[in-house]
Amino acid sequence: MFSMRCLMVLFLLSGPTMAHSESRQWHAITLYPPAGVYHAEFLTAMVTAVESLWQVHDDHGHPILESVDSIASMNVIVAENEDVRFRRIIELQELDTDGLQRMRALVDVHPLVQRRLVTTDGLGTHLWLQVQKPVAQSTLSKLTAQLQRTLTMEMDTQCYSRTARDGALANQYFTQWHYRATSATTGVQALKTLAVAQQRLRRNMQGAGVEDGQYYSALNFLEYLSEILEIELWKEVKASGDSTISQIYLLADSLRNRDLQDLASPDFRQLQMVVLGHHKPLPAPPMEGYQLTHTQQWHSNASNYHVLDCRPNTTLLVEN
Repeated sequence: MFSMRCLMVLFLLSGPTMAHSESRQWHAITLYPPAGVYHAEFLTAMVTAVESLWQVHDDHGHPILESVDSIASMNVIVAENEDVRFRRIIELQELDTDGLQRMRALVDVHPLVQRRLVTTDGLGTHLWLQVQKPVAQSTLSKLTAQLQRTLTMEMDTQCYSRTARDGALANQYFTQWHYRATSATTGVQALKTLAVAQQRLRRNMQGAGVEDGQYYSALNFLEYLSEILEIELWKEVKASGDSTISQIYLLADSLRNRDLQDLASPDFRQLQMVVLGHHKPLPAPPMEGYQLTHTQQWHSNASNYHVLDCRPNTTLLVEN
C-alpha cells in the first residue's frame, strides 16, 4: 500500500446528473489576453471577472449560471515538494515568475485541465459555462458582455468581440458519455473496462479528424494520482486489488466539490468518458458491464461560442 506525509485529494463534481443532453446549455468563451495567459495582471483580472459572472441575471431576475469551469474557478490536485495537496489553479499570492511557471506546468500535465482550459500555445484560455435552464441567445450574450466589461476595467485595456470562427474551439465538439453499471462491479474491473473503452475511443477519434483532442476518464485521473503519490498503479492493483483504488477514491470523495466532472463514483457504479477536440460526432465507446444512460454534447456555433480579444488595438483585426 502507498504512504505519504500529507495527502489532500479532491475529486470534483459538476452538479446533479442530467437526464439528457439538452437539460442544461453550455456556453463557451475564449479569451485572448494582451500578452498571453500566464501573466499576473491578466490572471488577477480573470478571478474578478469570473466572480462577476455569478451576478448576471435573466429577464426575470434569476441567476443564469449553474457552474463555471475556468482557470479562475477550477480546483486541482498538485504535488509540491513532498506533499500532495488541493489548490486553485490560480493562487493570487503565487503569481511571481516561479509561480507562473509552476502554474503553466500544472495546466499542461493535469488530466482534467490541459487543452480544455488553455490553448497549446498559451495565448488563449477557455471558459465553460453551464446555465441553470435553457435561455435565449440574448441572455447568454449578457455573460460575454459582463466578462468584457470587467476585464476592460480590471486590465485598463479594451476587449473586443470577434466571430466564433476565429476562436480555438471553432468547429469543435465537446462530448461526455455517462454510464451506469448493470451489475455489481469492482474498481479493478472498472479500470480494465475504462482502459479498453479508451483504446476504442482513441481509434474512433483518429478516424474522426481529431487534431489536438483531449480525452479522459477516471482511469486518467487515477494514473495521475498514482504518479504524484509515487505509486505504480497497475502494480498496486495487481497486489492489493480494490483496496488501493478504493482508498484513493474515498479520500477524493471526502472532499468533493462541483467544479469538475464526476468521472466516477467511489464504488464505480457510474463512469464518464469525456473528449474535446473532435470535428464530427463520435459514437459512444461500449463498456462491458455498463449501460450508456445519456450523452452531453456541445458543438461550437455563433450562439453558444464567443471570442474576446483583449490585445492592444493596434494588433487587432476587429470584426463586429
